[in-house]
Amino acid sequence: MKKFIYIPMILSISILFVACGAKTPANANKTNTTIPTAIKVTYTKKLAYLPSYNGVQPTQYTAASKKSALATSKYTIKNTTDSKVFQDYENILKKDGWTITSSKKYVSIFAKKDKHIANIVIQKYNKDVLLQVMSK
Repeated sequence: MKKFIYIPMILSISILFVACGAKTPANANKTNTTIPTAIKVTYTKKLAYLPSYNGVQPTQYTAASKKSALATSKYTIKNTTDSKVFQDYENILKKDGWTITSSKKYVSIFAKKDKHIANIVIQKYNKDVLLQVMSK
């Protein structure tokens, strides 16, 4: 009779030890918060303090004036997605030492560095992305 009690008890204890000792995968429950080191920071000619998105030069540029305190640059980035542009540009800004003050996923990024500010608006247009950067 004792054997019938001992066998289930030993099996239960063995299962508990095996289950508690199981290892979780190394990347489980971790989000990628590191900034890729392969990002090369380049700058536009008109806004030498602001990193450009992967070396793309603006298609349209309006300098700051009495009407608008911010300079405006517009870019068209071909064959990409708004989520990729958002993530890449946010990483570029962080790598260059900018502080992200506010952002709305895949739509806008607000950042500052020293005495400069940048308001970035990202818009999906067909297979391209329109990027508008207002800064001073």
